[in-house]
Amino acid sequence: MASSTSSVADSDGDSSASSQELLSILQPLGYSANSCGYCSEIKGGRSTTKSSKSYGCWAHVLSASTYKDLLDRGFRRSGAYLYKPDMAATCCPQYTITLDASAFKPSRSQRQVLQRFAAFMRDGEREGQAGWGPAPSERSGAADAEMDEASVKGVGKGKDKGKGKGKAGQSAAADWGEAVHAGDWEQSNPTGPFKHRFEYIVEPASYTDEKYALFRRYQMEVHNEPASKVSAKGFRRFLVDTPLELEPTRSSAYSYGSHHALYRLDGKLIAFAVLDLLPKAVSSVYFVWDPDYAGMSLGKVSALREAQMVRELERAGAWEGEGGRYMMGFYIHSCPKMRYKADYQPSFLLDPETNVYYPWSQCKPLLDTGSRITSFATIPAPLDPSVPVGLERAASGAPQSSHDKPETSPRKQGDKDDEDHEQGSDEDEEDDEDDDDVDFPSPPPPGCLDPTTLSKDLLLRALALERRAIMPLLLSTAWHDPQSQAEVRELLASVGEGLVGKIAVWLGR
Repeated sequence: MASSTSSVADSDGDSSASSQELLSILQPLGYSANSCGYCSEIKGGRSTTKSSKSYGCWAHVLSASTYKDLLDRGFRRSGAYLYKPDMAATCCPQYTITLDASAFKPSRSQRQVLQRFAAFMRDGEREGQAGWGPAPSERSGAADAEMDEASVKGVGKGKDKGKGKGKAGQSAAADWGEAVHAGDWEQSNPTGPFKHRFEYIVEPASYTDEKYALFRRYQMEVHNEPASKVSAKGFRRFLVDTPLELEPTRSSAYSYGSHHALYRLDGKLIAFAVLDLLPKAVSSVYFVWDPDYAGMSLGKVSALREAQMVRELERAGAWEGEGGRYMMGFYIHSCPKMRYKADYQPSFLLDPETNVYYPWSQCKPLLDTGSRITSFATIPAPLDPSVPVGLERAASGAPQSSHDKPETSPRKQGDKDDEDHEQGSDEDEEDDEDDDDVDFPSPPPPGCLDPTTLSKDLLLRALALERRAIMPLLLSTAWHDPQSQAEVRELLASVGEGLVGKIAVWLGR
């Protein structure tokens, strides 16, 4: 395996605090067809046909900057598996959706969610009601003991990377972020402490038995997965393992990479979010919550916290300039339970054909026709002028073909799948055996280059990892094998010319 210290020159200056970024190592896996979790009429089920089409690759090492570029080309990750839905062929088109965090203002109902959450922590409102914790008869002195111990030890103190308190006396209208933190224990007054101790702790992604136990219960009770399908190995692979290295940001308080955001109530883990902190973005991967607290709307609480986290990273100087985005995964207009993501505005959808972001409000009329939309180019005003240049086109560059390719692999990507910002279990990390290898389409899927006509310049700049050494792709032994060359071409066509030189193709020789 290549050393993670391999680096290339940083082209935009935002990928890290240094002038170098990690060289990413990607292994081509190819185009595949899989059953779909969005098509099934049975909760937790999958389609009876393999109608979900995508291109996939395995990331052995992945820099935060390169992953952000891949997100802006329609990719998502599930563990170390990266996939891009084929928007011209997949059954349920999945559009990358991103929220302009600085312009976002919570709706009245979203503010009420935060108010109810804070009132519970502060005064115990709704305590004992269904969905606001275990039934009173189920509670024991253990919870109180945990809270007392946490008070003594200061559980989570100093670890919260998601806080960014507003100035004293600032109105909620001026900064809604204050409402996000209103229920945090640190807001409690020693002379009149909150009834409950709530802590939000952001830490590097890691495995604990406590996290797995909550994940197992969530998958079985919320998504109706059979016990035989939920395993510690699958949990690690899906929500702990990551190809992203922890990298410094411009602020010493934060690091890029994969994190778990823990929700602790009186010392008990009641939820956790899996997040990727990236240059100018917080990308949501998955969210798990305790079914005993279903009434708290924890999914919505987490979405609001994560949008606020983007603002706090920006204020802390984690990256240069403005334009931070909250990346909520995929928006699936054909799946009603996935439309809730449009409740957070102003949001933008990635055009599959050009890798340009268009305002959701302008895309919706086209999507409402029920037709398959692979390009928003017919929209009169191509781009909202408020969208920063860095978001107008993916950093990986505009495609050189009229067709570009996204691919879908519901086998692994966790995504929020209903109005309460839950993450879908339809992308099951154990379902690799359910995939059928399929030939790469011709013409290529929207958003991809044509692998058979890659430019000479692109191929000359491409790198490969072979026999544990980084070398020019054209000098590798595998390049002269027809099958290996076809696989490499498909990978380069899918990631785009802009990432050539930032990635090395793992050839496994």
